[in-house]
Amino acid sequence: MLDTQNIILKWIERNEHYQKVLDRQEVMAVFEGLAIGFSGDNEISEKLVEIIPEVEEIKINKDINATQEIPCITYVINGKVEVLKIIRYHKIVWAILNKYCSK
Repeated sequence: MLDTQNIILKWIERNEHYQKVLDRQEVMAVFEGLAIGFSGDNEISEKLVEIIPEVEEIKINKDINATQEIPCITYVINGKVEVLKIIRYHKIVWAILNKYCSK
């Protein structure tokens, strides 16, 4: 696990850039709960549980996602940017991510 307890969350909404710090353990607990509660039907939460221990930063561009058939997040691990596509079907995951993106 990364030696910091925080994850940087950045998002763009209506051409405005925002940033906040999330507690890694709290985020992990939320997505572990989803992965367990919906096991077998929640590969996105399972993927998030894999990356949360090492992720440095998560970025969500709500403006671009609104125009995409399959929205996504980007994340940074060891300085490398990766993309995770999350279909809209994963409404609970998107609701949680959108909640984190509150000012």
